[in-house]
Amino acid sequence: MESNGTGNAVSTEDIWTWVLRNPNTTAGFYVTQHSKSSSRAVTDFSIYLQTSLGPITVPNVQLNGRQSKIVVTDYHFGKHTLLYSSVDILTYGLFDKTSVLVLYLEAGQVGEFAFPGNISIVSYGKTNVTASRVKANNTSAYTKFVYNQAIGKTAIQLSNGVMMYLLDVSTAWSFWAPATTSDPNVAANEQIFAIGPYLVRNASVSSNIVSVHGDNTNSTILEVFVGDANVDTIAWNGERLATKKTVYGALTADLTSVLDRKVTIPTLSGWQVADSLPEMARDYDDSSWTVCNKTITLAPVKPLSLPVLYSSDYGYYSGMKVYRGYFDGESATSANLTAQGGLAAGWSAWLNGKLVGGHPGNASLLSTSGVLDFSGAKLYDKDNVLTVVTDYTGHDETSTGKGAANPRGLLGAVLKSSGNATASFKQWKIQGNAGGSANIDPVRGPLNEGGLYGERLGWHLPGFQPSGDNWSVGSPAEGLNSSGIKWYLTTFELDIDSDLDVPVGLELSAPSGTVASVQIFMNGYQYGKYIPHIGPQTRFPFPPGIINNQGKNTLALSVWAETDAGGKLDNVSLFAYNVYETSFDFAQNWTYLQPGWTSERLQYA
Repeated sequence: MESNGTGNAVSTEDIWTWVLRNPNTTAGFYVTQHSKSSSRAVTDFSIYLQTSLGPITVPNVQLNGRQSKIVVTDYHFGKHTLLYSSVDILTYGLFDKTSVLVLYLEAGQVGEFAFPGNISIVSYGKTNVTASRVKANNTSAYTKFVYNQAIGKTAIQLSNGVMMYLLDVSTAWSFWAPATTSDPNVAANEQIFAIGPYLVRNASVSSNIVSVHGDNTNSTILEVFVGDANVDTIAWNGERLATKKTVYGALTADLTSVLDRKVTIPTLSGWQVADSLPEMARDYDDSSWTVCNKTITLAPVKPLSLPVLYSSDYGYYSGMKVYRGYFDGESATSANLTAQGGLAAGWSAWLNGKLVGGHPGNASLLSTSGVLDFSGAKLYDKDNVLTVVTDYTGHDETSTGKGAANPRGLLGAVLKSSGNATASFKQWKIQGNAGGSANIDPVRGPLNEGGLYGERLGWHLPGFQPSGDNWSVGSPAEGLNSSGIKWYLTTFELDIDSDLDVPVGLELSAPSGTVASVQIFMNGYQYGKYIPHIGPQTRFPFPPGIINNQGKNTLALSVWAETDAGGKLDNVSLFAYNVYETSFDFAQNWTYLQPGWTSERLQYA
């Protein structure tokens, strides 16, 4: 790096520039952005460049808000050198005797580039390019080209043998350079250029045919540059197309829209429901649970009470956690709890089955505290049970507190008796994801599940058959009329044509004021969390391999109503994001990625 700073090599203090120089080729790279990175201003400025032909000032450079530009000098490609360019370079390719350089710019912005020598130009497209010869010194000159970027694509041919594509940003999004080699180190002469489709996956040349495979949705023109005069036909996803050749040597063909193809997305029905928080009952059997008995921790955060209740100290790292704290006697009046599950993570507590408090979570707070009022709950002389469920929204990054080492679960729990005297819990137990750190589902991975009853027993897995008195007919639209957690399960079939890519998602909504946390499981994968009182996400996509485009799918929802107002969902529906023609086999058999339910799950109750 040669220099950097506000106003560096530019005409205004509003722009920050880093000047980088390749010591081997002398190529320069002037990286520009607004001095204030959050700025949304539109700023025009001049940039002062050092080139092999001396200093050059380029005017009318523009940054639009958070846009950044890399202005280059003495940029070498093939046998040619670009003296400078205020337009971003997308890529370049070497095709037989033709070097092709691709630039992109926001529509309406002014671009300028130059080549050494006296260069003439022929242009094909809507962008009008003006060429002018400039004398650099007594012995050298260059030709600069100035244009205002039009919408779409313009091709230009220069007299020095260079061909260029000038693209606006939207067109650049549909520019592709598929390799013609399997070597990951792709040389500049081992690629094909294609413009137009939504996606190009691969391309190859055989005889007179260039075969392009990819995805597309709207009607568009596919333009392919091969650089071989013998190639005269485009095949798209195996189908030969009526092909034309442009005067500058590219091939074009029409791609038709697939938006009129019939795709049926089913309505969800046949829901079944079961209680997924039997642990709130005082007589629930937790004899196999992990006892919280540690008095020291390796965590960098000191616990607020003992024993240590951090979930990671007991082998439970991700997902929701369920605690059960025991105490004797009828004198306890309250408890002070602090929980930490990540930003927006809430928690709820029930004493002998009665909701006594909690916190709905806060998108700005890592941990939250609350005083639980026992006045509405029945107490017993022996074995009162405080059941606590803590949510989980991920671990923290290094910029937050102790980062990933910030503990999860309960940070402290203090029992109070009459007169605000401190009493004691006689025991705490914890339950997290089935198997803890054993990673019993290595395909989906250790972050997939938490400690809810339905998760531990595998109610979200393909092949699970709901049965017994715990299950009944019921939908998320009916929901809960008090606090608690319900598990909803249904299946549905998809039959999407094998040559289509139809991304499918789930859309949820809840009545205003609903305080709840909803987990979404598709074919065993947790693929979303909906927290309506915090938001904002209401649509959740399911990628291929998670969802089966042809065949049966299992959808499960855990609905945790965090207050005694209950909670329900007034919309649970599948939808298609779009329809694409594709060369990829999205309809293949994905069952190897979707291990099913086995009776071994029953041990984790």
